[in-house]
Amino acid sequence: MMYFLAGALTMGLVGNLHCLGMCGPIALALPVHQQSKGRKILSIFTYNLGRIVCYALLGILAGWLGQSIGFLGYQQQLSVTLGVIMLA
Repeated sequence: MMYFLAGALTMGLVGNLHCLGMCGPIALALPVHQQSKGRKILSIFTYNLGRIVCYALLGILAGWLGQSIGFLGYQQQLSVTLGVIMLA
């Protein structure tokens, strides 16, 4: 259980760097500075809702593809191949 928590914390910190470098500048570039307070909140909410829905759909797609590969019997070979590619 402790290894799981350490892994989850590590992935969260690494993911945070992704968001800091990619999502942060995009969010700062949103043209909300001239808008009224209500419109600004709605714009930011819409942006984040779109981002969350997009990531959720990509996760569903990746899970579906991974499950399909597992059913075909190629999961072990694919895991080893991708592991070697990541190490390279």
